[in-house]
Parts: sequence; structure tokens; C-alpha cells
Amino acid sequence: MDASNLEPTDVGPAAGGDVPATRADREHATVLLNAACAEGYLSGAERDRRVAAAQVASTFDDLVPLTRDLLDIRSAGLATVPPTIDSAGATDDVDSIVNIFSGTTREGRWRVRRRISMLACFGGTTLDTRDAVFEAQTIDVNVFMLFGGLDLTVPVGCDVQDSVGAIFGGVDRKLAAPAPGMPVFNLHGFVAFGGVSVHNPK
Repeated sequence: MDASNLEPTDVGPAAGGDVPATRADREHATVLLNAACAEGYLSGAERDRRVAAAQVASTFDDLVPLTRDLLDIRSAGLATVPPTIDSAGATDDVDSIVNIFSGTTREGRWRVRRRISMLACFGGTTLDTRDAVFEAQTIDVNVFMLFGGLDLTVPVGCDVQDSVGAIFGGVDRKLAAPAPGMPVFNLHGFVAFGGVSVHNPK
């Protein structure tokens, strides 16, 4: 019998499950477990059992059974899951994104700096922060869009404050109610013949 045919499709080397889990990965799983307990999806005892296992996880396969059911809750928008906030190494340097007749996409595991500046002229930017690591609780985003746009995905429960000026454009926000302890995005700047779309994961 060919043993390779017996490997599950969502774990093991074929799915990248043998990749070593980093400290940030273990912390991300712990945050998810704590949030699920706070929302009533896990008992305290079950949370403690899973957190203890997460802290000694060596690969992604070790983390999968601890969080699989909770990720389904998260994707359905039924629970507010705080993202990872790691201020170690954070600076006041501005994360500058410039798109002129071009575009930028950031998604998956990336670091969200406390200050982001975006310039788009006949171009656009897509930022998906649902799995990102935040360097601060408050994120300041300054935009200048001329015939350009920004598509910003934020975790459920994040608050977004908008003070963007616009001519033949604007900011479209489709967000769940803000939740305590979640990051806050402050949007500033100017948009002309373009727009900013802010929403939770679809």
C-alpha cells in the first residue's frame, strides 16, 4: 500500500505542516485561545489545556488541532479575536507606500507599523491586516490618492476613525461594532477621484 496516499490533506509535509512554529506563531495561537475563552467558546480548563500545548508546539501540525474549530468561528465573524501586538523593535519610522501607475498588496503575516503613509496616482494599495502583527495599539494612516485607491481589511472589532478629505471620492466603511482592546486605525489625508474602502474580512 502506498503510505503517501494516507496523509491528510490539511496537515503534514504536503500542506506545510512540518514547518517549525515560531514564538510569534505560538503567541498568535494563545491570543486566539484566550479570546475564544473570553467569548464563551471554550471553558477555562479547555483553554488552559490548549494554551499549554501551544506553548510547546514545535510545528504547525502541533497547532492545527488546537485552533482548527476556533478559526472556523473567527472566519464566520462570530468572535472578536485580538491580533498579535508586538511592540518589540517598533520605531517611529514611517512605512511609506508609493504607487504611480502601479499597485501594492500586503496580506498574510506582515508587520503593521504605527505610522503608514500612502501615495497613489493612477494606482492602488491593498492591505489585509487580519493575520498581521501590529507594532502598536493605535495605527495612523495618512493617504493621498489621486485617481487611486486603498482597500483596507481590518480584524473584526477594530475601530476606524476617519478624517479624510475628498473631492469626487470618499471613504466607504463597512465594519462591525468596535470592541474593547482592539487596535484603532486613524485615517487622515486627501482623496480626489478615488476612494478608500475599509471593511472586515469577507
